[in-house]
Amino acid sequence: MHDEANIRRTSLTARGEPKQWLFGGALVVALSLIAGLLVIVVVEGAATFWPRPLELAALRDGTRVLGVPMATEVYSPTAEQRVAIEGLRARGELGGFAQDSAGRALRRLYRVANRELGHDPFRWVPLHEVESVERPREALFVERRSWGPWIGIPEALLEVDRVRIAEGEPLPPAEGMVDGVGVRYVADGGGGEGAYVRTREVARGAEATIAALRAALPALAARRAEIERINKVEIGRVNAAQEWWRLRVREMEIRLAEASEPAGRLGWPAWSGVVVAAVVAGVGWVRLRGVPGGGQRAGRRLGAWACGLVALLAGMGAVLERPWGARAITAEEVAGAREEAGAAQGALQAEFDALRARVARLEAEDARVRVVVRDVTTGRFAPVRQSEPEEPLAASQVVRAVQPNVLGLGGRLGVYGSRWWEFVAGEPREVNTEGGVFPVIVGTVLMTLLLAVAVVPLGVIAALYLREYARQGAVTSAVRIAINNLAGVPSIVYGVFGLGFFCYTVGGYIDSGPEHAASRGAWWAVAVVTGVVAFAGVALVAMSRPVPGTLPGSRHRWSRRLAALAWLGAAIGVAGLLVATPYFRGMYRANLPNPTFGGRGLLWASLTLALMTLPVVIVATEEAIAAVPRSAREGSYGCGASKWQTIRRIVLPGAMPGVLTGTILAMTRGAGEVAPLMLVGVLKSVSQLPVDLQAPFLHLDRSFMHLGFHIFDLGFQSPDSDAARPLVWTTTLLLVVVVVVLNVAAISMRGRLRARLRAGAF
Repeated sequence: MHDEANIRRTSLTARGEPKQWLFGGALVVALSLIAGLLVIVVVEGAATFWPRPLELAALRDGTRVLGVPMATEVYSPTAEQRVAIEGLRARGELGGFAQDSAGRALRRLYRVANRELGHDPFRWVPLHEVESVERPREALFVERRSWGPWIGIPEALLEVDRVRIAEGEPLPPAEGMVDGVGVRYVADGGGGEGAYVRTREVARGAEATIAALRAALPALAARRAEIERINKVEIGRVNAAQEWWRLRVREMEIRLAEASEPAGRLGWPAWSGVVVAAVVAGVGWVRLRGVPGGGQRAGRRLGAWACGLVALLAGMGAVLERPWGARAITAEEVAGAREEAGAAQGALQAEFDALRARVARLEAEDARVRVVVRDVTTGRFAPVRQSEPEEPLAASQVVRAVQPNVLGLGGRLGVYGSRWWEFVAGEPREVNTEGGVFPVIVGTVLMTLLLAVAVVPLGVIAALYLREYARQGAVTSAVRIAINNLAGVPSIVYGVFGLGFFCYTVGGYIDSGPEHAASRGAWWAVAVVTGVVAFAGVALVAMSRPVPGTLPGSRHRWSRRLAALAWLGAAIGVAGLLVATPYFRGMYRANLPNPTFGGRGLLWASLTLALMTLPVVIVATEEAIAAVPRSAREGSYGCGASKWQTIRRIVLPGAMPGVLTGTILAMTRGAGEVAPLMLVGVLKSVSQLPVDLQAPFLHLDRSFMHLGFHIFDLGFQSPDSDAARPLVWTTTLLLVVVVVVLNVAAISMRGRLRARLRAGAF
């Protein structure tokens, strides 16, 4: 018998092995796909900033191409190209680099840059047309602040001075030498006016030019940073002050137009009576709520709620109908404010003009140093701007000048680190295809943190109600099904909802107040009715509780239903009071028609993504609450703790690791979303960060940049997709790193909480 049982067990084990291998194989495949994706992102993203060599390809037609070799591939040559290839092969002039091992024709993609020349910055060169390839030592890769990089051979570093010629002075020759300095005459207009442009060579030749340029770049960068600081900080401060004075006068003008509707109606005697009623009702609420009532406990509870309702209504009346708010503004006060604002803005305008003059002097000094870097194909040098093709490039426009063909490993690592630092800590430029992504990182991190702050309380409260308070039945099951279905709604639907509800409805309300405000009498009538309905709901809840030891009857069930209707009516009444309140006229009326919160912003983007990820947090929290042992609850009840004390001290601490798990999932999904953000907050470029050193420091009304949208913009909206493609991988790598860092912080917090739970610290 034992042998037969062993045979049966062995047979079952043998039949079970394929299932185990199947499950293990599925796990290996899944992990391999994830690892493969991460490896591709890391390899492609990390290689973007590595300095590549510059190749000078001499073509058989006499032209030359200088560029960065990007890729080599097999292609299908045209009939004419096939004839040329066969002729070269017959004469023995076809180099081995022009074809692969199978004899197929090859072509190479070069990044030739130099967009001002009007050609494609990337060029495919069939290798059979290449006569020779070399890597010249003097080849220079110039990274500029605008118009992308320039690739060429440096010739000279110049100092250019412009000297005005007054009317009546003798005109110089068009070109010549004055005291050994090259001079060129430029006519600025009629009447014999013009200017000398005196050019002095600081360095001549490739090596001397590169050395002089690198020596000059730190001072030029410091001057450029000073110019940017003045423009952004000091001029920005002056503009903000001017705008503040303008809005102050505008607000007073609006108040003058509304002077016929005073802010308050109660006189001091009536207002004092309302305050006394609020205080007395509040004291009654405290005393009735804190004294045990024995057999009259329900009556005392209702009395406490009645006193609380009276205290609430009287307190609202004391705050909203305050006597000191009835004073209307006068036309004389508005005129005085205009005069004060005019004087202040005059001083601010003088300060603005001085700052602009200072910037102009710095820019004139900045434009003196020029560098000549020639394109080897056309012989043209890099211009200072497209409208001035005869003026050499200003050295201050150079961010970095790299001589990749002479760099050793240390030099390449230095350039690589410098480019990474610029990418992480700098600002975007050149339509986001150059520069850094610091504003993008800031926007992504702030949005994700605000998302977590908004979604966690909502998710925890909803899960607590569903698990601990709601009566389990058909309605609760339907709510859970709806929550699970909301997790599968396309994210763009949440974006449309956020745009319509948060941006246009709530934001418009904050900016300008209610569209149609009710009269004060009607508003207070609705407030009183709403309070009575809410009190009726409380009374019906008390009536729905059966006497201890008896079963609930139909009266109790009907009381519960009527209580639900009363609470619903009270909620509708509160919503109506908010929508039609005559006491709120908007916080940013002076800014209109330019919206403040009525447009897209960081706050609305965070709330929209919080709603989108709310089902994830609710489900994870509810499962964590259900996993708390029942024995822990019963022990708390046995010690005399109330239900809320048990939830606060036993259930929530025990479920906190699960809550953090839901938070991690919500942050991971929200950080990578793009579609809803395109509607409710994200922009391609922003002039101001949502966080700065100006009060209130965190500006929730501002738009922001996001890594996910930045990837979309680089990949599909960039004017130069070939140049932007490497940055797509790099930005993707950065997004993965940001999400991992945020998740690691949450996971470490969850680990500490679990350790405290195991140690019994709660």
